[in-house]
Order: sequence, then structure tokens, then C-alpha cells
Amino acid sequence: MRGMVMAALLTALPATALADDYKPVVCERAVAYAGPPLRAPVAPPLLTEVPRSALDPETVARLDAAFDKAKSATKAPAMTAAVLVPGRGAWARTESGDQPPMLFWASAGKTLTAVVVLQLVEAGKLRLDDPIGRYVAGVPNGDVVTLRDLLAHTGGLFSANEDLKAHAEHRAHTLDEDLRIIARHGAMACPGERWRYSNTGYDLLGRVIETVDGQPWRLAIEARILKPLGLTHSRVLAEGDKAEDVARLVSTREAPIEPAWAGAAGPMVGSADDMARVWTALLGGKLLTRDTVRAMFERLYPMFDAGSWYGLGVMAVEVPRPDGAKSLWLGHLGGTPGAQAIVAYSVDDGAIVAAALTGDGSAAATANLLLQQVRPPAGKP
Repeated sequence: MRGMVMAALLTALPATALADDYKPVVCERAVAYAGPPLRAPVAPPLLTEVPRSALDPETVARLDAAFDKAKSATKAPAMTAAVLVPGRGAWARTESGDQPPMLFWASAGKTLTAVVVLQLVEAGKLRLDDPIGRYVAGVPNGDVVTLRDLLAHTGGLFSANEDLKAHAEHRAHTLDEDLRIIARHGAMACPGERWRYSNTGYDLLGRVIETVDGQPWRLAIEARILKPLGLTHSRVLAEGDKAEDVARLVSTREAPIEPAWAGAAGPMVGSADDMARVWTALLGGKLLTRDTVRAMFERLYPMFDAGSWYGLGVMAVEVPRPDGAKSLWLGHLGGTPGAQAIVAYSVDDGAIVAAALTGDGSAAATANLLLQQVRPPAGKP
């Protein structure tokens, strides 16, 4: 579980960097990948059912007990969780005390930004191999960094939230401000050469959505995902949104950000049930074609720890099971001081799990505990 927890933290925690930590590179073309070995492609399942009925009472009782245990162990002031098992049923619960019942999903929301980009590709309005410079000026190596690179974090771009001065200011930055920051630092690698997480890359994709779809990226996510799925317990944060209906982020490690500061790199707040249903729809071919969903998991780059990989706005993570084996999860993690989140499909369990909490506890460990409750007891089929 250690690697999974580290992945959850590092996906959004800003690591500060100095301008002279590396020599900026200017690239005329993409280069061959030179990092650790890629993972073999994963064939995501086709989920043909969205469970609406409740799981059986015995399983619900186990899940409720596990939820209480996880909330106590993590000391989370607010927690939301859901488990959807096609063919069996669904369970969801949110406990937020005196805080609002909407929780911040941090980088787990990147998948929704990616889905909108890929919908525009399917509609013929974009190509994955379009250079970002076609839509946004001032991006280092913008003539050769593609939208595919931004989705996969292989563009070689500095992430503006890592800048020491910007990090110390502890405020929202506009995309134009972030562009000046990454231009000052320069590119860290040529596109395609390395995998390196960049929140700024997803903010740039937000600008692309606005340019091509003719509406703010926030409204595009709502119109293309939330409204068609009938999700009423989630929303997308707008720039300057004070998020007064969102559970407050609380951390003993570092002053939390305001959720809206994340922009298109972390746009979602809401319930675990809604987030689980987004992923059920995604894997069910209701948001993208089956070919596009397969492509999201086709080229998987090694992430921070052994056992974690990144595709096009999605992650594949190997998770230890109590019996010593490893289970493959397909989803996305997110984390920032004061909030942790995960939504994933467990291949072995045939179930979607989603969990988000405030505080510094592990949403990944919470999700793992919940999934254990839907597995047949030892000795039973």
C-alpha cells in the first residue's frame, strides 16, 4: 500500500523547484521515450450495467462498519465513499459532521477534463497530435508538444505550482501567470522523452476546451458529463469559486489550498456516488467509444512508485491484497494537503470504488478496506 499512498500524495502535492535545478531544453521535434519500461496495455472492461438497487443487507452492514472504521482511523472530519458492483448492487455513504457534504476530488477530477478533450477528438474538432501552440501561445516547445503529451504528462513541461515563489504566495494563479512561470523555467525535457506530472498541462487543456467548444471548460464538463448522466450531487468549480458548499480542507502538514485554485487540473467537488457513476459510464461506453476508452489505457508510463502507471488521464495501479496477491485498479488518485481522493475499478473484484476525505488520511487505504467487504468470505465462491 505504500506505493499507492505515495502516488495519491504526489499527484497533487506541489514539490518546489529552483529555476536552475535543470537546464531548459529547446526541441524541434518529439523524441523517443527514454524512461523506465512501459507497462503492457490494459484492456478495460465493458460495464453494461449501472447498479441502482442496494447491495444485500449483510454486505451493506459490512460496508457501513468499514466506513466507520476508516473514518475513525483517518481522523477525517468529512468522508464520502461508494461501491458499485454490476450485477449485485450499490452502496454509498457520506458523513461530514458540521461541514457541507460536498468533498474535493483534487487530481481525481483530471479524468473528466481528459474525457471532454477526447470527446472533442471523437467529434473531429481536435486531433491528439495537434501541437498545443496551435491553441495557446507562449508554451515552451509549444510547436511540438501535443495534446496527447499533455494528457499523458509526457510534454516535458514544468508544473507552475512547483515554482518556489508561486508556491509561497499561496493564492490562485491565472493560466497567463502560469504561462509566464513555465516560460521562465523552460522545458524540462523534449516531448515524449520522459513522464513527469504537470498540473499546468491540464490547465492548458482547459484552455483548449474553451477555444474549441466555445464555452468555459467548467461548463463543458457539466454539459458533456454531469448533466447527461443526471448527476446532481457534484459540480465543477469555477475560477474564484469560494466553495462555501464544500467541506473545508484541514491539514497538519501544510496550509491547504482553496479547491478552486486547482482549475482544470482538479475541477470536481461532490459525492462519491456521483464520481463512481462517472467511471461506470466511462467504462460502459456512455461517454466515449470503446476504442477511445481502450486507447486511454494503451500506453502506460511508470509513475512515482513501482506498480503505478499513467495513460491518457487515467492511472493503472497494483494494490496489495490481504492474501499477498496484487489487484489491478483502473482509475485516478488525487491529493493535496487537507484532502485525499480515489476512484477506481478493481479488476479482480469487478467493482467500482470511490472515496474522498478531508484531513491527511489515506483515501486509497479506505477504498481498499471497502472492497474487502464485497469479496466472498474465504471458502465461498
